[in-house]
Amino acid sequence: MFDKERDTVNIFLYESVIYYPPTISLIQCLLHNGYRVHLVAQQCEKLDLEIKGNTHFSFREVKKYSGNSPVSRLQSRTAIQKVLREELKKTGKSDIIWTVNPLAVRTLGKDLLAYGDRHIMQLLELTNDLPLYRGSKYLRFDLSKYGRNAAKVVVAEINRAYIQRVEWGLKKLPYVIPNKPYVYPEPLESEDVTVALEKMKKETRKIIVYLGVLDPDREFAAFARAIETVKDEYCLYLFGKCSPTEQPGFQALCQQYSCINYMGFFNPPKHLSFLQHAYIALTPYMPGVVGRGFEKLNALYCAPNKIYEYAGSNLPMIGTDVLGLKEAFDKYNIGICCADLEPETIVSAIRYVDEHHAEMTKNCSAFYDAVNLDDIILKIIDFR
Repeated sequence: MFDKERDTVNIFLYESVIYYPPTISLIQCLLHNGYRVHLVAQQCEKLDLEIKGNTHFSFREVKKYSGNSPVSRLQSRTAIQKVLREELKKTGKSDIIWTVNPLAVRTLGKDLLAYGDRHIMQLLELTNDLPLYRGSKYLRFDLSKYGRNAAKVVVAEINRAYIQRVEWGLKKLPYVIPNKPYVYPEPLESEDVTVALEKMKKETRKIIVYLGVLDPDREFAAFARAIETVKDEYCLYLFGKCSPTEQPGFQALCQQYSCINYMGFFNPPKHLSFLQHAYIALTPYMPGVVGRGFEKLNALYCAPNKIYEYAGSNLPMIGTDVLGLKEAFDKYNIGICCADLEPETIVSAIRYVDEHHAEMTKNCSAFYDAVNLDDIILKIIDFR
């Protein structure tokens, strides 16, 4: 039986914790409520001092080999696997094992099955299985076996919970933790942030902003095409990271439309500094573009942490017509989904939000405050 005073919640993440805001929120919530937390992940050193200085927090830094050759990838995977499995074996008999993403589950492998009665398996995206090795089309890692073996499964959105339960044949409906920041952080200003902020301050048009990854399932082209037709009044500022394979196309898009201002990538929570100078926020998700099988539904039931970041800064939103956005937008009147991606439809949505901006701004607070992460996470962590 887990004892809060004696035992530890061990969080396993294959990648950099800095790129996983929901994991940072989880850590903050547990520490705030007096739980002991041990994190195994990359770039733990970049966490803020409030977390690292907490006496109930410890971590094991996971090193990754540089380079993208098959040899360096294999070396990196082997090194990460060694650390994660070592840390798993160190866990106490009643410690909780919390895996944050499927890559951590695949890395721990069969060793993890022995901890099923205290394993919380979190899925930040709709997920079925994984390639056993990068690029493998036929050799797959069966995640569903680990989901059925886990004590609890956690997802980020209620529709995903029902889909995951059916797809994996789970006995219980997964728990839902919305991707809301536990603490809305004060924006951090630095020299690079100041330069970008100065440009936004000088902007005479109303800024439509996007924060996040610049993935293929984000429909920037249609929004850029529409905003270009009203570029005397509005402009598009994009913040985020683009994968090497997507960079040529993204750069061409930025060159094609003068309304776009690409500002680069800023580590959280620096990126929040820019929301204070924005007028409308963008949530451009396109289902079916990324993934295989039922994973193509991921964007349809999107659960982005950015809608909470936008709402936390009282920014009304414009998005694509997906259920994960539509339910929140309709219930709280904090934004509008475009029925299609024709320029006139998008411009009409921009005009509508502009007209109802004051009302939607107020509603953002109600949406943000409706989720209590303490209540949700403490219920999941209770193993009585």
